[in-house]
Amino acid sequence: MKYLISIFSILVLVACNSTNKLVVKNTTNLPKPIGPYSYAKRYEDLILVSGQIGIDPVTNTLKEGIEEQTNQIFKNLKEILKSNDSDVNHILKTTIFLTDINQFETVNKIYSTYFSGQFPTRSTIVVVALPKNAVIEIECIAVKK
Repeated sequence: MKYLISIFSILVLVACNSTNKLVVKNTTNLPKPIGPYSYAKRYEDLILVSGQIGIDPVTNTLKEGIEEQTNQIFKNLKEILKSNDSDVNHILKTTIFLTDINQFETVNKIYSTYFSGQFPTRSTIVVVALPKNAVIEIECIAVKK
């Protein structure tokens, strides 16, 4: 029992100390968050980016249509990654949420233009609805350059 308590104590200490390595960097070049979340959190070289919808940071309004929303999402992702010492070529994994599976090919065409070399791993999920009636949302996991 003492052994288990010792291990638990060590795990708690490590967990408490690891929060000092968590970094949240926000930038003013992004739309206002639509909820209580951080755009990204970085733990050492790992960057976790919240799902982004196609909101224009200048007007703070959702772009129209799948093409404009997808391109705006990538502009926002680039800004988030840049502020965390990374870029789209350092994305390891993306998750795409679509409200219409018939837009899959359109998204693929646009998506492929943002990467050079190898593509990240990816999941695509069809959902009933997204915030602000967006038609697409993309989240990602990246690493620092």
